[in-house]
Amino acid sequence: MEKIRLALVGCGGMGTRHLYGLSELAQTPFNNIELAALCDIKQENLDMAAAEAEKLLGTRPHTYTDLAEMARQESDLAAVDVVTDPSVHHGIVCQALDLGLHVMVEKPMAITVGTCRMMLDAARRNGRLLSVAENYRRDPSARLVRHLLDSGAIGTPYMALFHSISGGNRIMITPWRHLKDKGGPLLDMGVHFTDLVRYQLGDIAEVYGDVRLVEPVRRKADAIGDQYAFYQQRHKAMDAQVPATAEDSSLAVFRMASGVTVSWVVTIGGHGHGGTQQILGEKGSIEGYGSRGSSTRLRRSGEEPIEYDQLIRDTSGFELEPLAAHFFPNITTVGDGAVDWKLIALEQYELAEAILNGRALEVDGTQGLKDVAAVYAMFEAARVGRSVTMEEVESGAVYAYQREIDEALGLPSIF
Repeated sequence: MEKIRLALVGCGGMGTRHLYGLSELAQTPFNNIELAALCDIKQENLDMAAAEAEKLLGTRPHTYTDLAEMARQESDLAAVDVVTDPSVHHGIVCQALDLGLHVMVEKPMAITVGTCRMMLDAARRNGRLLSVAENYRRDPSARLVRHLLDSGAIGTPYMALFHSISGGNRIMITPWRHLKDKGGPLLDMGVHFTDLVRYQLGDIAEVYGDVRLVEPVRRKADAIGDQYAFYQQRHKAMDAQVPATAEDSSLAVFRMASGVTVSWVVTIGGHGHGGTQQILGEKGSIEGYGSRGSSTRLRRSGEEPIEYDQLIRDTSGFELEPLAAHFFPNITTVGDGAVDWKLIALEQYELAEAILNGRALEVDGTQGLKDVAAVYAMFEAARVGRSVTMEEVESGAVYAYQREIDEALGLPSIF
């Protein structure tokens, strides 16, 4: 099979996970990527990632601390997979695009809507592909929900709920995830959720929202269960407590372009636990939007709920794309310890197919911007004290909250 040569930019914890994604892809007959090089500003990260890549893929990739130098030395390099702190996505991605490389960038696409615009402009002027690594929608459970909605299993949707309430003051993976100028926990996790809402129910038209910072101090957990050596070492070096400047609790109402109303409550701090995900239609409801390692069930009016396993057996016309079917022959990821890596592999494979064969990108830069804008619509609405349209947020007409982030990062006026 024809392959592209790809480099990984950013060799921290998430970068390691992307190496595992490449390893999963390499073990299939669909492998269309050769890992050529690694790039990171920290040599210690490069050394750790290079050793991991050699173990997983059988060869040790070249390593670089400078992106431009890597592009010069790796003359046949086609693309980069950018997995860094989101606050620097725009700079790295724009540089890579200007160097003539196609790009896949981890979610969130960028730190603000304005920086998303910078990246889209760079992709257009260079005629290069820009893909955003959004994996939740690629899980078989999310694909099944979409199929059920498209086939009219619950009739026309009229209302939905997306409630995810997680209390506490623990540091969420890394301290920077609690800083406003790094994006904060609501952006980091929220783009997963806004993407699922949009994937299942279409574009958002208008948002009323409120956001709060409930936990101004975050505390280190005694231990983490993550298996990656990078995460373990970082946890050991982490301060016992860190200040938080980014809001951690949100409430919103989305008015979808279709007319569906979505009730949103997402908290990553404060008090309370639990949540519900439901899509309500004229003939029944679906419990769950689908997600990584998840399932769903269907309730039709006046009938007993149909569980996931039965739904798979009873739903006609539903099938996964060939690589996903290879990874998930039972059309489920529940209990699959490698689900994270396999979903990343699907993203990587799609980028290579787009470069080699013109496949359309499912989550391109435009879609990635919409996911970021949907999260920030809640922040902007809270700031101006009214509902805001997505057109206002995506165009930068309403931008007060994000402008403060751009200024803190020393970015020029974008809007």
